[in-house]
Amino acid sequence: MDRRTVLITGASGGIGGALCRRLLQKGYRVIDFGRRRAFPENIPNYHHCCADLLDASQLQQRVKRLVSEIPTLDAAVLAAGCGRFGNLEEFSAEQIRYLLELNLLSPILLCRWLVPHFKRKKSSDLILIGSEAAIRGGRKGAVYSASKFGLRGFSQALRAESASQGLRVGLVNPGMVRSGFFDELDFAPAADENCALSVDDVAACILQMLEMPSHCVLDEINLSPLQHVISFD
Repeated sequence: MDRRTVLITGASGGIGGALCRRLLQKGYRVIDFGRRRAFPENIPNYHHCCADLLDASQLQQRVKRLVSEIPTLDAAVLAAGCGRFGNLEEFSAEQIRYLLELNLLSPILLCRWLVPHFKRKKSSDLILIGSEAAIRGGRKGAVYSASKFGLRGFSQALRAESASQGLRVGLVNPGMVRSGFFDELDFAPAADENCALSVDDVAACILQMLEMPSHCVLDEINLSPLQHVISFD
């Protein structure tokens, strides 16, 4: 069976890296789209495309070149993102702008340049990584929730306008995931294994979405740990 070609952002991070490893193990061709190479270039079926996700003009140029050089590209998983939490008045304008640009504007712009290529395919997939913060807001999460609520609405609207052209748009909303996401935060999931998802848990869901028969779509998955216990520094 011919394996698909999947673009991944955030491949140097937890969820994106876990997905990249899983896809490569299954023989997929993976395009690591971002500034830092996540894996050695000599790994079979792995290709790094250096791109600054916050540079709008560069995104357009990189995608245009990419789909010309690798026309087999038929799926993308946009897993890059960041988190910052606190009362709204504790954020600077620059911090708000950065979070919204990376979590919301960047994936929207990347989709803008990928979608025309995907719509020319018989079938294709676009999967976004949301959050439980896209379902309900919480204290100290106003800016982060704004970015994830926005991404969820974007995915729903894009799904509605693209389905007739064979493009499936999916969204995964993970709860707390044990990963480097919390390295610079003052809280994290409690140590018990029931209090957090693993990056492989989320990667498995994404793989399931990619491998569904083309006539059906897992449009949104809400994935939570069994227990919700937070540990504060």
